Formats: sequence, C-alpha cells, structure tokens
Amino acid sequence: MTFEEMRKLASGYQPAKTFLAALRVGLFDALADGPKDSSALGRLTLCDARAIGIVADALTSVGILHKGEEGYSLSVESERYLVKGSKEYRGAVLEHIHASWEDWSDLEETLRTGSARCRRKSESLPKTDEALKNFIMGMENVTRDTAPKVAGRLPLADRERILDLGGGPGNYALAFLAEAPQAKVYHFDLPRVTPIARSFIEGKEGSERVEFISGDFLKDPLGGPYDFIWTSQILHMLPEAEVERMVVDLAKTLTQDGIFCVHEHFLDDAKDGPVPAAFFGVHMLAATPGGRAYSFAELEEMMRGAGLYKTERIDYGAKPRLLLGRR
Repeated sequence: MTFEEMRKLASGYQPAKTFLAALRVGLFDALADGPKDSSALGRLTLCDARAIGIVADALTSVGILHKGEEGYSLSVESERYLVKGSKEYRGAVLEHIHASWEDWSDLEETLRTGSARCRRKSESLPKTDEALKNFIMGMENVTRDTAPKVAGRLPLADRERILDLGGGPGNYALAFLAEAPQAKVYHFDLPRVTPIARSFIEGKEGSERVEFISGDFLKDPLGGPYDFIWTSQILHMLPEAEVERMVVDLAKTLTQDGIFCVHEHFLDDAKDGPVPAAFFGVHMLAATPGGRAYSFAELEEMMRGAGLYKTERIDYGAKPRLLLGRR
C-alpha cells in the first residue's frame, strides 16, 4: 500500500460523515419536489445557507446530487433511496450507521480497555422507540433484496417448521414461506421488536403462516422441535462462550433430519479477510462488550461440538455468507 493510499484510507470518514449529516438534517427530503439553491435549502432544513451549500457541493462532486441553473437537485438514485416518501426508501439503515458514529469515535479507548463503553454496552437494542424502529427498519432495508436471493439457495422445499431466530422486520420469514409452501415460520425476537415485525408482515402473502414468539433467546425457551433453524447476523453480537452455548441449545431443538443455518459476515479460516468481514469485526469491537466476527472454522467446530458433523459453506456473492450444519 502506498502512502497516498494510506492517506485516502485515513480521510475516508469525510465523505461518509458529510453524507450522513445531510441525511440527518433532511437535505434530500428538501429537494424532493424539485431543485433549490442554498438559501432555500437553508430555510427548509433549518441550517445555515452557506454551510448547506458547501455540503451540497461536496455531495454533487460524488454524484449524490446534481447542480444546475436552478440550484441543486436529486440524482435518480438519491430520489429513489434517500427521500422518505419513496417506496424504496433505504434511509433507515443509513440512520443506523450514523448512530454507530459515537461507538467508533471511542475506538481508541476501546483498544486500551478491550471493551466498548458506548450506548450499546449493556443493551443489545437502542433505547428509544425511534432509534429502535430505525434499527429494525434499517435491517429491512438491507434484507429486502437479500432475503429472496438467500431463500432460493436453501433446502427449504420440504421443511415444515422453520425457526427464524432474531427475525427482525420479517423479510426472511416471508422469503422462507415463498420457498416452503407447507411450512410454518416461527418468528422469535425480543418483546420490543415483535410489534414492529408484526406490523411489517401483516397482510403480506403467507403472513397467516407466521407465528410470533417474544422472548430473549439467551434466556427463554426456544420452542421446537424445528426442521430448519435460521440465525442471521446475531451471533456476532455475542462473546464466544455465549455463541458456543447458543449453538448447543439450538442443535437440541432440531429434528433428526433438521438443518441449522447461520448467516454471518464470516471471516476466512485465517481471520484476516475478507475485508468487509474483518472491518465488521472492528464494528462489533466498537459497539458491543464482547462481540466480534467469527470464522467459518470456528463455527464449524462449535457445530461439531453440538453434534452437527455435516457442514456446508455457501458464498452467494454478497458480503455475508452461509454455513449449514446437519447431524
């Protein structure tokens, strides 16, 4: 890596913070009905006109906005994904990313102490209802396209009882129902999450085959037996001892021919890549007291310890990857 590449890496926060701050103050919503100059944007966003103009110019330089005689305007993509009135709005996940800024800003202290001390040290979910909804619907933004793609790669056709553990908004539950016409999906998540998921799933195709279970999967009974168990992006929040115990507990709820599937930002066996998984591990260091990214080999060893000896790794072309375990 050259010094110039190092310099660019060091300043990578600048466009990110500019973009996220613009979203937070409502810059993109202010442009939803047409072009505006910096003075108009200042009035609509309750920001200083000079400051919002500087930010708008920066966002124009990277293609998020356009600039013409009438002022600044949205690009096709920003109108599609960043305006709250759009059917394809994905701003919730960006708000969640912005909420992590405080955690990352404290990374130096975390490196010295070994444990994050920011907002989510003692709680796995955001405290306020608004922050929680942003978090859960942010997961909806991320999984909206991924869930059908993943479900199509899984052996679901003959499954009848599917556990969606930590099911979040419910995109995976709905995708599984589409692939398993005889199945019932048990959506298990914390009591504060269940109403958000119920509201999202209600009225959608297959929703009558979803049963909601509210509880803490680290403390409460998991139900079962299940012939397919799905965990997506939850193991990374936990320290190794809890992950190992959880894998054992979940294996006990499987039927004899059941399948346990883990969807995670898996590291390669040497733990030094791929890049997205490696930095996701740093994110868990910054945001949780004991979470991290796990390697395929680590989870396979845990599965074998739980009696699941047949494992299969699946890379479906996205940042997260899949690991299946069978008896």
